[in-house]
Amino acid sequence: MALFNVKIPPAGVAFKFRSDKDPSDVVDYELDFTSILQADSISTATVTGDNLTIDSSSVSGKKVTLFVSGGDAGNQGVVTTKIVTTNATPRTIERSFVIKVKEL
Repeated sequence: MALFNVKIPPAGVAFKFRSDKDPSDVVDYELDFTSILQADSISTATVTGDNLTIDSSSVSGKKVTLFVSGGDAGNQGVVTTKIVTTNATPRTIERSFVIKVKEL
């Protein structure tokens, strides 16, 4: 089970998730896209980090699990996840969240 389980809200609802981490931590997040995907599943996910390192990511059904490390104390990083669905006409959905990096 991931350290952070994050439910992505349905389309039209603001997504505001923030997290803190120490620069030496490797932290896992599970992003749950169930409410936005309805009957679809995730075909692919691309995860990028600004001022953070994305160590790995994986897809399982309607969820994306990712491991984040690094970052400079006193700064914040942004994790962006872009998914493509399995629908006959695939949808692309992108969500980002902020991680504040600080000595904990």
